[in-house]
Amino acid sequence: MKAKIATTDLMLGNQINTFCIAIEDYVSTLGLSASKVAYLISCNPMIQFTLKMHPELLKTSHSVTSYKDLLLYGHKNEVLGAFPSLPVYPATMPFIPLANVRSFFADLVQDCFKSPKFTENIGILLGIIDLSPLPKPEEVTPNLSAKLATGGHPLLHTTKGIYQGYEVWRDKGDGKGFIKIATSLYADYLDASELPPLNVSQHWKYKVINIYKGVPTGNWSAEVSMIVFGVI
Repeated sequence: MKAKIATTDLMLGNQINTFCIAIEDYVSTLGLSASKVAYLISCNPMIQFTLKMHPELLKTSHSVTSYKDLLLYGHKNEVLGAFPSLPVYPATMPFIPLANVRSFFADLVQDCFKSPKFTENIGILLGIIDLSPLPKPEEVTPNLSAKLATGGHPLLHTTKGIYQGYEVWRDKGDGKGFIKIATSLYADYLDASELPPLNVSQHWKYKVINIYKGVPTGNWSAEVSMIVFGVI
């Protein structure tokens, strides 16, 4: 199981709201701090109020700006209407918490995951389980990059992820095309092949494909190329 913390304001507000509605039923089960849970619940009204008011205030800001522009610079035959209506705040504002509620929420989510009684079903009810499907192995394209390492040899890099490694194929520009030169089990691969003669440069190209359960799987990476020089 993997924890999920929303990455946009509205989604984070919805997630915290879902969590606050359901969490009181699991405080004892998960052995959570009652004071931490109570504090987050007390923060929720201000979060929901702020997220609701923010677009309203932006809309009002645009309306007032348009009114100001028309008032100062509009054509003489244009008629000003009533001043834009301003949002009305409640008579009693919600509790104002400390800053960075997201960090506090994330810490409380980790407390849930640390509990030996935490289950996937509880996580789903609390809205803190990442249910996004993993990418299918056959659909992934390696993100290959390359640079010259010390000594002038090419150093390749790609993210392994769920894969055992990747096959490395190279075209030295000698008319033979791409030839498999290695299988790397690490994210980095140093091509320690013999370099060109001193003061001679060659154009080498590389591409890789991931290995999953011992079999080349997915898409070929985009080709990367570099100029390799003969050095002493």
